[in-house]
Amino acid sequence: MPRLNFIIATILLAASAAPAIAGPKGWTALNASRTYTAIPVASDDTVNPLRGYYRWQNQELVPQSAPARDAYRRYYWKDLETAEGQYNFSAILNDLALARSQGRKFAFRLRTMAGYDDNVVYAPAYIVNNANCQAGCGFWADTDTTVPGQTFIPDWNDPWLQQRSRALLTALASALGPNNPDLAWIDVGMYGQYGEWALRSSAYANPPAGITPATDASKREYAKMHFEAFPNQQHVMFIPYSSKDALTFGLLEQTITSRPVGLRADCLSRYGYFDQWTNRPAEWAAFAAQWQKAPFVSEFCPFSSGDPQNNPATARQQAAAFHITLFSNGNFETSRPDAERWGALSVAEQNDLLMMARESGYRYAVASSTVNLTAGGALTLTTTLRNDGSAPAYETWLVKAELVNASGTVVWTGQTSAQLKSLLGGGASASYQDNWTLPALPTGDYILRLAARDTSASPRAPLKWTIGERAGDGTLAVATLRRR
Repeated sequence: MPRLNFIIATILLAASAAPAIAGPKGWTALNASRTYTAIPVASDDTVNPLRGYYRWQNQELVPQSAPARDAYRRYYWKDLETAEGQYNFSAILNDLALARSQGRKFAFRLRTMAGYDDNVVYAPAYIVNNANCQAGCGFWADTDTTVPGQTFIPDWNDPWLQQRSRALLTALASALGPNNPDLAWIDVGMYGQYGEWALRSSAYANPPAGITPATDASKREYAKMHFEAFPNQQHVMFIPYSSKDALTFGLLEQTITSRPVGLRADCLSRYGYFDQWTNRPAEWAAFAAQWQKAPFVSEFCPFSSGDPQNNPATARQQAAAFHITLFSNGNFETSRPDAERWGALSVAEQNDLLMMARESGYRYAVASSTVNLTAGGALTLTTTLRNDGSAPAYETWLVKAELVNASGTVVWTGQTSAQLKSLLGGGASASYQDNWTLPALPTGDYILRLAARDTSASPRAPLKWTIGERAGDGTLAVATLRRR
């Protein structure tokens, strides 16, 4: 009997020391569907890259819910090349570094001349009357006899001037490095007043022998030198009708750039400015759909409150009609101190400027999601995405499913099949179904979220979905998944 008791006690002790038999480990099966609430356009102050207002010449005067995601500056040639072949790009590099430190990407334009009748040469001093020039590389003209002073008009057709322009762009491309991921866009500049591809006709009233207005071939050359220096960057070209041939080359014919070239308007808000194209609808038709694949960037002509020919209401109408997606955040009420300029506009004018940004560019909403998860970790995510804006995104954003643990760390990522660029706007939507097998992660709860992420070497913050349920960083939690 004692021996029997000993055996029983031994068995009981061993049983008490043995681990409990757990239930099956794995994921908790889940089938969950949700719909989401789009932010109404009248209250949608979402700030996303390459849409709405960009930081203009270190200014952001239209109040926004967050700083602009893109910054823009421009530079004169004379400040970048102090002597032939001696370059100083510190101003550009410093502005680029500042933009990067602020979480922005950077855009710029180079210019060979400024305005009129100021007696200043904006090309490097060594250019003027250089022995390599055919006719002095330019001339002085009185473009407005009512204003004192003269204007130096470069000889845009001069082969050596073009050669030096090309050398400048090539040197800058080398300084910035190949395929710089921190560049948002480059204005195709150098030619025309302020590098804007237009000149007063009076500039050529009495040109010296051997100098004529820029030919179509020369204009093409100025575009080409930009493309060859920066073949993988986003370019935009100015839209004066007089440069239609260059636009045809840049947007429709050249095969140098890896990205489609966009458009640039520098007198948004001026009544009648777009008549140069609307009066020629058959010719504009060649470029009218370019917004579907490349950005249309704009800048205001300076306006004052109550100006019937140049005002926010006109800008808003033009932006809608031409799918313009980016606007300078400044250059209005320019006679006033910066702190007074926004307040000087009427309530209606302020509303037009705010609404123009809200209505323009992409506004991607997640309309619905369905999550199916098996105990073995087979995950199916079905999403419906919609673009309530007026244009698509122009950068490559990958829509990803991400699992986030309790510490906020992303522990698994799956790329979805969603293609944001294919949703051009106007409420266009598409549904996507994606399947993965989740890894055997530690036990606990995980948030499954949807995030649109930049794929560049210098990634932006996540794109912000325009729905009320998004998180502060713009991502969307679609379900909680539990691992046992």
